[in-house]
Amino acid sequence: MAKKAKQISSQSALNSEIKSICDIMRRSNCAGAMQYVPELTWILFLRILDERESQEAEESEAMGLSFTYSLEAPYRWRD
Repeated sequence: MAKKAKQISSQSALNSEIKSICDIMRRSNCAGAMQYVPELTWILFLRILDERESQEAEESEAMGLSFTYSLEAPYRWRD
């Protein structure tokens, strides 16, 4: 089983994560935020989707049901 993603427990933790991602993108020769906002949006979407699907997979497993992820590896956040 894949390792569990780190939980973001507060607004300041979320702000810190987003700042960290922006810093990495800024170092990749992006002139301004408008150049990496689409990528940042996709990264955050993948993170939210992965957390939600992890919860749904755990619930399905507890009920003895199978669960199919929306995205296959290596396109999921955890991968």
